[in-house]
Parts: sequence; C-alpha cells; structure tokens
Amino acid sequence: MRRYLPGSNIVDAIKAAVAEFSPDIVHIGLGRTVALPVMLALRGTPRVPVVFAHGAIDGLNILSPFDWATYFNRRVTRLLLPSRAHVNNWMGRQIFRRLIDPGRCHVHPHPIEVLPSPSEDERSALRAGFGLGADEIVIGTVCSIRPIKNLAFVADVVRRLGAPFVFAVVGSGSAAETALIKQAGGDRLRLLGRIPDARRMMSAFDIYVTPTRLPGESFGLAPAEAMAAGVPVVTMNFGGTAEIVEHGLSGLALPFNQHAWIQALKLLADDEDRRRAMGMAARERIAARFSAEAIAGNCYDLYVNLIGQKAS
Repeated sequence: MRRYLPGSNIVDAIKAAVAEFSPDIVHIGLGRTVALPVMLALRGTPRVPVVFAHGAIDGLNILSPFDWATYFNRRVTRLLLPSRAHVNNWMGRQIFRRLIDPGRCHVHPHPIEVLPSPSEDERSALRAGFGLGADEIVIGTVCSIRPIKNLAFVADVVRRLGAPFVFAVVGSGSAAETALIKQAGGDRLRLLGRIPDARRMMSAFDIYVTPTRLPGESFGLAPAEAMAAGVPVVTMNFGGTAEIVEHGLSGLALPFNQHAWIQALKLLADDEDRRRAMGMAARERIAARFSAEAIAGNCYDLYVNLIGQKAS
C-alpha cells in the first residue's frame, strides 16, 4: 500500500507542472506507481487527453482500487499495449470488454535498438568466452526463469536432439523451475546465469527460442533483441512474439508440439544458409518496424490524432 500511495508533495508537484505547462497531452509511462499520482493530480483540471502504457499481458485486477484509479479510469483516453495479442487477450474477457472499450486500446510496440553486427572473430570469441563450442548448435534464450517461460519444454527437445545441440539459458530465477530445466536438459543444458547487458551476447546463439506458455508474451523484448542481432527466432504461434516474427521468413512460429519443435530445429541446424537468411530478414524487420524511429512515428501519429479530436 505504501509503495502505491504517493505523497502529497509528489501530487502537488505534478499539479504545478500541469498548471505551468498546460500540456496538450499527458503521456504516462509504465506502472501504477507512476500513474496514480498523475491521475490524482489531474483531478479538477481541464480535460486533457491521457495516454498510459501497460506492459504485461496479464496483471489487471478488478478488485484492486489502484487498477480502478488507473487502467480502468475513464480519464485515460488511450491505453498503449505492445501487441495486438495483448489487446485480444483483454478483449477476450467479457468483464474487461465492459470496463475497457476496445477503442481505447492502441498498439504501441517497444522500441528496439539495432546494434552493429559483430565480426565472425568477435562472435567466435564471444562463444568461447561462455564455453560454447565452435561446432555446437547453440539454441539460446534470455529470460527470468519461471514457469510461464516453459524452458523445460525446449530443454527436453534439445536433449532429444542430442549432440551437437546445446541449450544455453541466460538468466536466473525460480530454484524449482531451474531444477526442472536441469532434469529435462541433462548434459545438453548450459546454464549461464545472469549476464549484464545480455543483448550483446545474442549473436553467440545460432537460434533463439522463446517457448512461453499461454497466453504468450505481451511483446517479447529479448526475442526482438535477438532478431536485431541477426539471430532467427523460434517461438510459439501465439502471443506478441508471433506478431514480431514472420513465420518462415525471419523465424518460425510453431504450435505447442514437441515433434514440431524437434523437426524445425533440426531443419534449421542442417541449413546454415537458411539460418543466415532468416537472421538477416529478422534484423531488417526490427530496423524497419521496431526501431526507435519507427515507434516514435507511431507515437507521433497518435498524438496528432488525439490533438485533432480534442480540437474538434
């Protein structure tokens, strides 16, 4: 309760800023702790369009007074959601459809930075630094280890594929889930732990995987960063990540079926040219559709639309 309830000095400071600058739009970043003092400060002020971002595909609670003061608040003109899958997840629930009009939802993906491509020597050195062999087919993922990520599924797939496949997991988390992954992956598993700025090691992977359970990712920052690094992504055919990946072109979006994953990974491993082509297509897709410039354009168009509606 203390974390969510803002002090009066914060609310007063926001009120003063609104009075001084008379904004045409108020854009609130992620999180109730950010949104709540803003919404309190806007009480009694002239009606200004408010846009508010939401990140997780789940996480709304109709019993929470904080959600009623923020996400369900009619003062919020647009809720920014990172994928169409996120919108569909909400609208698939009757209670949410009654509380959040679909017209208030605006798809606004996260911006992804496209870093310079490493040379082959740099990539080899990166792999060696993490104990990944030059002749191994490295199936990699970066995430917090918890049940929703479904890592034991891929760990078992890679164990069944056998050498030269290895499953490299960057991240930490649930001890119970880590034990399941170890059991499923056997000697094909490489637990690399937490690595600062892990996106810079994405290029060490041959294939990136994200086998998240239903309802899937709201967006999939790490898979998008892998694509930006020129690594093809294999994901489930649901959730936000399936929207980022163009099946068959920049990666694969597969059903929740072990046989399908075994066959797909084996085919990609046997065709280095296809992996490279997919990686290039993945990098180009992120640069074109999810770069900071592209997402800023999306945001600008939203602002222009809202200001036009306000003027009319």
